[in-house]
Amino acid sequence: MELQMKVAQAVHVLNHDSQSCNRVAANQWLVQFQQTDAAWEVATSILTSNYHQQFVSDFEVEFFAAQILKRKIQNEGSYLQMGAKDALLNALLLAAKKFCLGPPQLLTQICLALSALMLHAVEHGQPIEKLFCSLQSLENHDEGTIAVLEMLTVLPEVVEDQNTDHRTSSAQRREYGRELLSHTSVVLEFLHRQSDKSFDSSIQLQGRHRKILRCLLSWVSSS
Repeated sequence: MELQMKVAQAVHVLNHDSQSCNRVAANQWLVQFQQTDAAWEVATSILTSNYHQQFVSDFEVEFFAAQILKRKIQNEGSYLQMGAKDALLNALLLAAKKFCLGPPQLLTQICLALSALMLHAVEHGQPIEKLFCSLQSLENHDEGTIAVLEMLTVLPEVVEDQNTDHRTSSAQRREYGRELLSHTSVVLEFLHRQSDKSFDSSIQLQGRHRKILRCLLSWVSSS
């Protein structure tokens, strides 16, 4: 908890302090913190606990935590043991469900971290299959489809964007892409169900249709 508060205070100083020297010091501390092993646990805890109730920050701290996990997965994900990857997967899914109605940028960061984790789990055998089973469960919860839509949108982008993760080989990306595309029919069925849903207002309907179209285009681009 002490480290969580230090992270929260540093993020607040970085984003809001009027003194540039304080912002520089906060940034240096946060950069160093991201490189520690403790950052895994602290960032995960921030995203999955009731932390936001203790330190109101317009989700700045949670956004920073999601960025930490995404970067650490990209840089160190290949060194994680399978058990650690499974625990991290469950934590990120919990965070996606928790913040599905939060700031869209936060949900996107969480989903990007999940996608990066899937890429690093390819060598352990069919991580996408496990993820899709989890997404089906998430879809059954109220508003969970928002998180599922965002997750399905960013999943294919990991295959295309080779600049985000230099530690994964072309073979890993190809295997990831093949396994991902094998679930295309499931994704299309999900999108069809979403397009058939009714909403209370035309604004909600238009917003959902934009998300559906964005997701569909992401899959078309990767195929």
